[in-house]
Amino acid sequence: MNELITAELVPAEVATTEPVEANDAYHRYVCDADQTGFWGTIDRWSDRAARWLNPILIKEARQSLKSRQFSGTFFLLLIASLFWMTVGVVTLAPDIYYVPSGVYMMTGYYFLLAIPMLAMVPLAAHRSLASELDEGTFEMLAITKLSALRIVTGKLGSALLQMLVYFAVLVPCFAFCYLLRGVDLPMIATTIVVVFTVSILLTTWGLLLSTIAQTRATQMLTLLMLLVTIFFAEIFSAIFVLSAVYTQQLIWDLEALLFTGLFGLVAVSCMVLFVKAAASRIAPVTENRSTPLRWIMFAQQLIWIGSIATFALWSNDDDVLMFGCLMLAGYWLLMGTLMLGESVDLSPRVLRTLPETTLGRMFLLWMIPGPGTGYMFALTTSATGILALGLCSLIVGGSIQPFVFAMLLIGYLLMYLSAVRLIMLVLERRFGSSMGLALAAMCSLLVLGIVVPSVFMAIVTGAPSSFYGVQETTNWMWTIYRVFEDQKLDEAVVAATLVLGGSLATLNLFLLFREFSFRHVATPTRVTQDEASPAG
Repeated sequence: MNELITAELVPAEVATTEPVEANDAYHRYVCDADQTGFWGTIDRWSDRAARWLNPILIKEARQSLKSRQFSGTFFLLLIASLFWMTVGVVTLAPDIYYVPSGVYMMTGYYFLLAIPMLAMVPLAAHRSLASELDEGTFEMLAITKLSALRIVTGKLGSALLQMLVYFAVLVPCFAFCYLLRGVDLPMIATTIVVVFTVSILLTTWGLLLSTIAQTRATQMLTLLMLLVTIFFAEIFSAIFVLSAVYTQQLIWDLEALLFTGLFGLVAVSCMVLFVKAAASRIAPVTENRSTPLRWIMFAQQLIWIGSIATFALWSNDDDVLMFGCLMLAGYWLLMGTLMLGESVDLSPRVLRTLPETTLGRMFLLWMIPGPGTGYMFALTTSATGILALGLCSLIVGGSIQPFVFAMLLIGYLLMYLSAVRLIMLVLERRFGSSMGLALAAMCSLLVLGIVVPSVFMAIVTGAPSSFYGVQETTNWMWTIYRVFEDQKLDEAVVAATLVLGGSLATLNLFLLFREFSFRHVATPTRVTQDEASPAG
């Protein structure tokens, strides 16, 4: 019977030249004919590209493009752009025929583009991933072969697709501004690049914040943090773009291109860090979620040091180096605090990735996940980077003040990170490892460092400190303020911070026996066979 049906439905020439194989992935009746020639090649390459695309991207694109939020925003953007073009032309007439008017029209079009790009897209991406975690649908994704990184990049790809649709609406309007004269093509290109870059940065930041929320309270807090970030991003982006548009001071020389490229690398590295951190937050606890992030942090420091050192050598200004040291110290204070909240337990899968040789353990020990290794990684890496920027001052102008300021910041990092490490050793026995707990401990210490000297002087003398001295060693805010405002740096305070921070760091070194006991674990034969099999 099957042979008769086949003979009736399939032509003889097809049946003889293209026999049906039992292991075909798809039956011939549900497949298009495999054509030859140019269009057949296009079909085959299109099919391969569709199979290569992230399935999360396809799912999110279908959902977002059909959602009311996207449809409403898209049509409102069309109506608003048409309304602004009509109002602008009517308002500027009849001078619009004789006077360059592209600047005024571009101001309105910038705000029409910035609102959906910098606000709607990051908020939609944040809510998309947060809803997966909140509504329990993420478990369905976790049991598939999709990795955590592919899930996050799929969400990011959907956001990029929405950005391209919004650009398709407003970019022709920028061409209309160019025809009205007053703005040139480099200015329009700069506006588009700035909005696009800031939008991606906010979107990746929103994805990271969505993975932090575990309860309703933290969801509201992370949403508030994202809204505050979007608010300031809108303000600073508008100031930069509109000041460049109105003053026409966009400089296209080697110096401007160099600095734009260097700080563009900083922005790209932040995007990569946010995406990887978001993927690590939702990855299984058995995976190594810390080592890739630490390599990214190390790369970010190299990029920052190169950017600040180049800028300082070009401008011959010590203040640039001091600013770079301050930002680097704040960065490692935050990252070191987060690493102090990591789990102390290592899964067998992580132990199998540890270095096998003694030389490898010597250089890569601090890349192993854990609060102790994270503490040492933050201290050694930050001290090296800050000291490198401080030594650049001797090359720039021969001033020793940036070098002394770098030593002060290293002392503060030693002091506060070491103190939080000791506190977490006590708290984790009762509450377990938690990044939120580490952040709370660090914030409390920073506040106490400012308040305690004033309280001490009020008890001793009857009034808060009226003059700066060694008693204000822990008051990091007053100390840094004096350096930048009054250009005064007390060497005794620097020495006191280094002594106090070094003492706490030495005490922590004696508590790192567990980290030095980590050893490589051989991969079991069963695991090797499962990974080598096609199904694995």
